[in-house]
Parts: sequence; C-alpha cells; structure tokens
Amino acid sequence: MKVLHVSDLHIGKRVNGMSMLDDQRYILRQILDIAEKRQVSVLLIAGDVYDKASPSAEAVTVFDVFLTDAVAAGLRVLAIPGNHDSAERIAYAQGLLEKQGVCLPPVYAGEVERVELEDEHGPVEFWLLPFLKPGDVRRFFPDEEIGDDYSAALRTVLGACDIDQGKRNVVLSHQLVTAYGTAPDRADDEIKLGGMDNVDVSVYDAFDYVALGHVHRPQRVGRDTVRYSGSPLKYSFSEARYDKSAALIELGEKKPGDDVGECVSFELIPLVPLHDVREVRGTLADVLAMGAAASDSLADAGASADGVCDKVALGNGSRDGAASVAAVRDASQDYLHITLSDEHPQLDAMAKIHEVFPNAMMLDYDNVTVLIDRPQTQLTADPDSMDTLDLFSAFYESQVGNPLDNEQRDFARKLIAKVEDSVAKGPDGQEEGAQ
Repeated sequence: MKVLHVSDLHIGKRVNGMSMLDDQRYILRQILDIAEKRQVSVLLIAGDVYDKASPSAEAVTVFDVFLTDAVAAGLRVLAIPGNHDSAERIAYAQGLLEKQGVCLPPVYAGEVERVELEDEHGPVEFWLLPFLKPGDVRRFFPDEEIGDDYSAALRTVLGACDIDQGKRNVVLSHQLVTAYGTAPDRADDEIKLGGMDNVDVSVYDAFDYVALGHVHRPQRVGRDTVRYSGSPLKYSFSEARYDKSAALIELGEKKPGDDVGECVSFELIPLVPLHDVREVRGTLADVLAMGAAASDSLADAGASADGVCDKVALGNGSRDGAASVAAVRDASQDYLHITLSDEHPQLDAMAKIHEVFPNAMMLDYDNVTVLIDRPQTQLTADPDSMDTLDLFSAFYESQVGNPLDNEQRDFARKLIAKVEDSVAKGPDGQEEGAQ
C-alpha cells in the first residue's frame, strides 16, 4: 500500500498581508498529481488543514475542491484537526464524507478513531489522533495521573487503544514530538510552540509509521518511521532555507517477528511552489541587476545570472532538481525579504525593487559592516566655536564612522542655510525686527 503523508496546509493563511490561496491551490494540485503518478492509495493530512479555527469561505472552498478532486482520483483521504483547526468544524458532515472515502474524525471523546484498510498483505490500521492537550484527556481518564504532562496524556490515550501488533499500524498525530529530550528543528516563528507541550517519541513505539504534523520542516524524530512531513509551502521567511516535500510511504508485508516499522519504506518527493520564499542580501544596484537577470532568463532559458548572483547572497542557499529549474524560470515572481547593505538608505528603494521583483514583501537595511570596528571620533575643538555645519559633520561621523563626502556636505550646507533663513524670518515670513 502506498500512502502520501502531508500536513500543515494552513489553507487561508496570509504571509505579510498577502493571500496565499493561489499558491495553495497550485501546491494542492501538485500533491494530487504526485499521488496519481505514484499510484498512491491513501492520502494522510496530519493536522492544520486551515490556518484559523474559523476559516474564510474562500479557504473552505479551496479545501472542498481539493477533497472532491482527491475522491475523483480514487484516493482515500484520512485527516485530523491540528491546533489551528476547530475539531468541530473539521468533523462537520463526517458521516456523509466517510461514504465518499474521506474520514475526518469526530471530536475526541475518550476514544481514537480507527480506520482499517486492506491490501495484498492484509489489513492496515490507521489511528486518527487529533491535536490534544492534557485537559482534553483528563476528564475521560480520571484515575490516571496526567496533570499537565503532554506525554502522560498521549501515552494514556494510546494505551487505551486495542492495537494488534500483528497488523501494520499507522497513527496520525499533531503534536510537538521530541526524541531523547531534543526538540525537532523549527523555524524561528515556531519556537513559541515548544516547552511544556513536548510529547516524547516513545509514546508512539507501537506504531509502524507515525505521520506527524505541527512542525513545518520535513524531518525524522528518533527513528526513520516517525516523521514530520512539514508544510507544503514556506509560510515565513524563517522557513526560506527549508526545502519542502511530501512523504511517500510504502507499507510492505509485516512478517511475524519483524521489528516495529520494518515493513515501512519511504521517499521524500520535492514540492515546487508557484512562488518561492527567499531572502536576498546585497546593495540596491546588485538586487536590481539580479531582478533584470531573472527577467532575461524568462526570455532566454540559456541566459545565466551567475555574475549577478555571485554578488548577492541568497539566504536559502543553492537549490537542486525541479526547484532550481522553477527558480530560473520565474525567480522574478518570488516572495522576497530583501536586506540592503548600502551604506545609506536608498531613495524609493522598494518602488524600484517592485519594478523587477513585483512580489517583494519586506525591505530592511543592515549596515553592520560599516559600524563594526569604526574609530571612535572625539571632538578636538570647542563646540561653542564651531558653526552648525561643522557640528553636524562631527555628529554624522560619530554615528556613521565616515565623514561627509563633498556632495553630502554641500547638501547639508544648503539645508542648514535654508533652515536658518526660515528661522530668521520668523513665523510671519518677515525678517526679525521688520514692521
């Protein structure tokens, strides 16, 4: 049996105020194309279907179309709610959907939903464990010592399941799972997930494959058959360095005496986004040249932007395979966080950048290389004996580390003269003392 594992769709999410619905439609279609090409039987969605507990009508429509297309392609779809989802909304119309091959579990009420499917090697039991907190569990197991311990809560829940070790067992779970006290690698904006809500990986020891959601980077936890699929798209610039993928799982024959997970093999299938999320660093001139080179590559696939890219450091490193082809093909449309290293702020920088990178989202400056190890300048003259221009020049040098150049000094002189003239005329525009 071939199973495709995805999670953290976050349908309806906005990144820096920009809707990702078009990107999500694109990547969901790609997931279905992979399933068809690889002859997948079951699609697993390990939580965070939506980005909000009350998703927009557009977001619900996107998921509705996705499920409809999945069923039309002959897929069985098994999904669980994550911490971003409303378990009640996810469970809506579950009876009707189950008849169509889509299983969305009911709100947790003390038992974990189980779905049994069969292939040539016999039955496979899928356990649909929604995102749970200790408080969701304690009332159903009043005699167990759970407290606020997430591991104890999940261990109690799964310990109550009637698991047949002679069968192949797969669990879907949406928690922060740690191995040997080490948390999974997470993006900067995911660190807030961690702490008291950790679940130890040993909780899942009875399962041949553990389909995890909650963390956006694809990775194993403890053993190869306990995996986060990661989100299908980069949802923040702190994820720019992560390559995205879907986990293709093949469940082979489970023989008597086999170790847990021995019947499982897997492959990570790269996902290529409609727009990549990248971090770019360089001077404004370099960034504009990079954008021009990206546009030229659309007209001539053989054109190379290496000369420009050598000058600009890309935060997510090199890319390979289909992803690199996509970047060359339409890199000018990517979502960018641009850090300019120019010594001085550039006039209308974002407007100029948008001419070559229309989807650039963030712009900031980092002049730290100018400020490091700069000489500490001290006034050697009496400030009372210095004119305004000399005082400003000394202040500028103390802050920036470089003196004003001739053009800057001339501009400052004219500006100071204009201000002094305005002050001399007073609020009514007449020279001081004039009647």
